[in-house]
Amino acid sequence: MARIRKYRATDNQYVRRCYGLILILVLGLIAGCGFTSNGYSEKGTVSIPKLEVYDLSGDWLFFPEDLPAESVLHSGPAIRKALTMRIPLSWHQAGLEIQGSAWYRLNIDILNAALLELRDNNKDLALLLPHTDAAVEIYWNGHLIGKNGRIGADGKLLESGHRTSVYQIPVEFVEPGRNVLMIRNASYFGVGGFLTSGVYLGPESEVLSLYQRKIIWNSLLGLIFIVVGIQHIGLFLLYRRALSYLYFGLFAASFGLIVLSLHTLISFWYESYLLEHQILFQSLIWIAIFHLQYLKKFYPFRIKIPTGLFIALCSAISLFGLTSLFWDSGLYYTEKYIIPAMLVSHILGIFWGATVSFRAVRKGIQEAKIIVIGYIIFGLTTLLDILGYLNLFSMVGLTEEGFMAFVFCMGIALSSAFSTAHLQKEKLVGRLRANISKLMQTQQGLEFSEEKYRQLVENSAEMIFTLSPVGEILTMNRQSQTHLGRSARKLVGKNISELAAHEPIGILLLRDKIDEVIRNRSIVAFSFDFKNILGEPRQMNVVLQFIPETRGNSDGTIYGRASSYVEDSLGQYLFSEKQTYFLANYITLGDQMSLRLTQHLHHFLTSEQISSMQLGLREMIINAMEHGNLNITYEEKSQATREGSYIDLFRKRQTEAPYRERKVKVDYILTPS
Repeated sequence: MARIRKYRATDNQYVRRCYGLILILVLGLIAGCGFTSNGYSEKGTVSIPKLEVYDLSGDWLFFPEDLPAESVLHSGPAIRKALTMRIPLSWHQAGLEIQGSAWYRLNIDILNAALLELRDNNKDLALLLPHTDAAVEIYWNGHLIGKNGRIGADGKLLESGHRTSVYQIPVEFVEPGRNVLMIRNASYFGVGGFLTSGVYLGPESEVLSLYQRKIIWNSLLGLIFIVVGIQHIGLFLLYRRALSYLYFGLFAASFGLIVLSLHTLISFWYESYLLEHQILFQSLIWIAIFHLQYLKKFYPFRIKIPTGLFIALCSAISLFGLTSLFWDSGLYYTEKYIIPAMLVSHILGIFWGATVSFRAVRKGIQEAKIIVIGYIIFGLTTLLDILGYLNLFSMVGLTEEGFMAFVFCMGIALSSAFSTAHLQKEKLVGRLRANISKLMQTQQGLEFSEEKYRQLVENSAEMIFTLSPVGEILTMNRQSQTHLGRSARKLVGKNISELAAHEPIGILLLRDKIDEVIRNRSIVAFSFDFKNILGEPRQMNVVLQFIPETRGNSDGTIYGRASSYVEDSLGQYLFSEKQTYFLANYITLGDQMSLRLTQHLHHFLTSEQISSMQLGLREMIINAMEHGNLNITYEEKSQATREGSYIDLFRKRQTEAPYRERKVKVDYILTPS
């Protein structure tokens, strides 16, 4: 017996970011549904008392073979060949193996009041026929009023056509009393034979309006979820560790593709029966994995489930589903066995997800409450449609909307978790900023102290350095260039024993003093001959001090200072002096001697005059060494300088007899005059 339900246009407001309002809306819709009486005694017959839009889903007469249209039209109610088929229900789900075409028939009794209103207003009727598999021809009282796809004379499918469409029924075709609606349906190589729910009959303008609203709503519904999915996939690319964004994005996008495929909206862009079914199959297969993975990554506790096995199983099923692109039977087996199995797995997956979410609620995870509400809404809407399908309850048709609410609740939970994490992050950022401000102040103080220290170290007349316990030079100030002619940058990393002028005595002396400093944690002062860039000795006063490591390293660091002279505090009281020096042939002694001869001239000359005199004395002393004692001629010096071997020549003459025994005698007298 066909049930009849008026379609009431409503302006439902689906609230997308507030799960409480969604719950109120769904509960309101549930409360508005009531039981319907089944008062019709004749199968496959509905009555239309008023000119309104009616939902024709329910029991139709079904002829499981390709009869002539006239035979179906004139068959009596008690015809033995007719079965009762519920819309929606596919042939293979009803256990019928039909290769070719079959017929649906519904008797429509239009009462006089409805017919008079139709003729007085000069209106036509219209039939809204949703998704069909795989082609249909529609007849009204034996008149062909439209078709979708092409069916051959032998009932075989010639061209598929499954898009949701509206078919006009001219008013002159409508008769008082009994009218017969017949639909010839061809399957796709034994697959399908399917009319979905949502077959509507009514005035043409109202049916067209209903059709447009459904197309717009389902298009928006599908595209919204695809956009939401792409958005969350983009968020995953920005925050690569947040896998929950990736799986929710894939989950939402898959649901959007399912909606577009179920309502044949993809065919508005590209007409392909196989492509649209592949999109539906693949989305149904993988959405289960995305659902499972989302919950595993979203909840902060371990969920034990053989994910790898499920992914392998879905991959195998997915690959088998693709065989329908080139193997006709592939689609048959997919729709007959795989799709029902996947739907059962989705039911189990939803039950599992609800169980895990309740477990999360018990653990105090606030976002889990939102997801639980989504499961409840989806479960209630699905239950209502099942009861309606069994004719125990008025068909509500809110399964997709319930699933939409479920997906939105998952998205809200994800947003809530992100918001909570963002607030915590903001608090941490605030604390971090305060700490950074304090650190910056501390850093400024340290930089100021460091700058003062650097100025003191770099501008000191002494050579200041730090050593590791094994004697490696860790730092060196720029006075190494002044005293030894060596770049501080090149000295760092070398062992200080390499600077000893006398081997092995100098190396042993350094090692002994370093060990003494480490052993006694004391200050040690001694004189030491360093080797300058020319390999000549430079006697300096050295002070070493042990600095313990504050971070717990017991080795510590050795701090050292080396100075070339001891400041003469009585120099300002000097009246006159006379001294004699015998200098070895070392260029550095020329520097030191020139400094020594001019150190007390500040009583008598300006700084510029002292510098000039110092330079002149240095040249005199070095010339005495080069050209006098070592007998290096001007030609020899020029040639060696061009060849880059002058230092080698100088060192060779220093060690050869009779030059090595020669000295430079310096006599000087300083008096006020």
